[in-house]
Amino acid sequence: MTSNTAPTQTDIQLDVQGWPSTVRRSGSGRTVVFFHGAFFPTRWLPFHDDLAARFDMVAPVTPGYLEGGPPAWMLGFDDLVLHHRALLDALDVEQFDLVGYDIGGWMAANFASFYPDRVRSLTAIAPMGLRVPEAPAMEWMAADPQRVVEALFNGDAGDHADLFPPPSDIGGFVGAYGENGVTARLIWERRYDTRLDRRLSNIRVPAHLVSPDDDRIIPAVHSDRWAEILPTATLTRLSGVGHALLVQEPARVAQVVADFIESVPSGVAS
Repeated sequence: MTSNTAPTQTDIQLDVQGWPSTVRRSGSGRTVVFFHGAFFPTRWLPFHDDLAARFDMVAPVTPGYLEGGPPAWMLGFDDLVLHHRALLDALDVEQFDLVGYDIGGWMAANFASFYPDRVRSLTAIAPMGLRVPEAPAMEWMAADPQRVVEALFNGDAGDHADLFPPPSDIGGFVGAYGENGVTARLIWERRYDTRLDRRLSNIRVPAHLVSPDDDRIIPAVHSDRWAEILPTATLTRLSGVGHALLVQEPARVAQVVADFIESVPSGVAS
C-alpha cells in the first residue's frame, strides 16, 4: 500500500451543537471513521493517506485539541460519543467502519456500544480503557517528555523527532500543553473505565485488535484482554514497532486495517 495515490486531504469546519468542530476528510468509496488518540491527535499522517487511497476517510478532531483546552461540557468519553454522533449526522454519514487508536479505541468501543446500527466493523489499534492491574498503562502525562518519546518508539524516534516540538518552540509547547489538557480531562483520574468490560461484551459487529507485541505505553496484554471480551474479535500482533506504530510503519498498519475492513460485508450495519 502506498500513500502517493491518495487524494488531497481537506479540513471541514462545522458548528456542532454550538461548538466549532474540525473534520479531516479524504478519499472515496466505503466510509471509514477514525478516532485519534492522545498522541499525534491533530495530525493527518501518511497512515491516513494510505487508508484514503482505498476508502472515504473521515477523521474528526476531538474538541479542545485545536482550541487549546477542553470545552466545559466535555467531562468524559460519553460526552464525546454524543458529540461525534451529532458531527457525523451533520456530515450525513450514517453507516461506516470505525477505527480508533489509543484512547480513540476506547471512544470507538463506546460509540459501537451506544450506536450499533451505525457501525459495520470496529478496529481498535493499541487501545486503552480496560483495567489491567498487573500491567498498568504508563503514566506518560507525569513523565519526562524525552522518556515518553523513547517509550512511544521503543527507543529513539529517529526520523520522526520532528513530530515533537523542541524546547525552543514556544508555540509548539503551548499547543502540546493544550492537547495534554484535553487528554487529562478524559483520563487523569484513572486510565480505565470499569463499565467498558460490559460494553465490550455487548458489541456484536466484527472487531479487530491491532497491537505491537512490545508496547511500552499501553502493554500488549491490554489488547489481549480486549480480544478476550469482544465476542467477535480477532487480534493481529505486529513486531518491530511500538505504541507509535501509525507513524513508524504507516503502510504496514494501514494494510492490516484495510484488509480487515474489506473482509467485512459493506451492507447495512446490524
